[in-house]
Amino acid sequence: MEYFDWLSVPQIVVNYLNLTVDSAEQAAAVFQRILMISAIVAAALYLAGLLCGGFGLMKMAKREGIKYWWLGFLPFGNTYLTGKLAGETRLFGQKCKRIGLYVMIVEIVYVLIQTALLVISFVLNHGDFYELKGEGEYLYYDFSAELFKMYYPEYGWLVTMQSVLNYIAYAWWLVLLLFMCNLFTAFFRKYYARSPFLMTFLCALLPVRGFVLLAVRNNRPVDYADYQRRQYEEMRRQQQQQYGGYEQGNRPFSDFGGGSGNNSGNASGNDDPFSDFNGSGSDGSGSGGGSPSGGSSNDSPFSDF
Repeated sequence: MEYFDWLSVPQIVVNYLNLTVDSAEQAAAVFQRILMISAIVAAALYLAGLLCGGFGLMKMAKREGIKYWWLGFLPFGNTYLTGKLAGETRLFGQKCKRIGLYVMIVEIVYVLIQTALLVISFVLNHGDFYELKGEGEYLYYDFSAELFKMYYPEYGWLVTMQSVLNYIAYAWWLVLLLFMCNLFTAFFRKYYARSPFLMTFLCALLPVRGFVLLAVRNNRPVDYADYQRRQYEEMRRQQQQQYGGYEQGNRPFSDFGGGSGNNSGNASGNDDPFSDFNGSGSDGSGSGGGSPSGGSSNDSPFSDF
């Protein structure tokens, strides 16, 4: 998949260059040259990313005892191996143990569609099929489907096929993006719990998957729910140190506590300024300072994870 993402980068850059041509044949030659350069540059970048990602997946797979770590160096195989490392996830509300396999299949179909479009672009690129378009100073040579059908009426279906495949490619890319987000969210919740959604964005939307996988190769898998719980507990502990670290009788707002300086209304020793919101239904006689009913329950906002 990353290859076709890289393929579009040089073409975008070329669009900002002022290339002047004097004939349709020259326009076709320039387009051919741009397409060839883009294909070579994209292949080099894709190969670099594939090798980097392969080394990253190899180290993680060996640490997990996966014998077919070499799949990380193969196109599509690296997607399957990433799914094995990610483990079980949820897809459309159902538990999914083979997310890597499903993403690999969707990715193969997408690559086949894009390959067909690339081949058609080379076939249709000929000076006889270019005509001058635009008005005034904004004149340019561009491909004309009518000219192609005039020269080769028996191959007119190629133009129709190209248009249809462009729509299919875009729709299938959205499907692939959905699967990719599901896969990498599960993967980075294990191997980069600090910011799994940022890493998912980099791998699913940008063609830098291999470089990101290499960067996290030394990370050991963690339980995401346990990680979130520990983060929340640390946050609560910091809040208690900041707001509840005053000794009894020396609290800066004791005069507003509704009682005398001996703080009889908080006899249990709970210095939490938010104790009235614990939901225990106490009357403030001292029991409200203790743990709420069902004190062993987890009040974390991330408990669903």
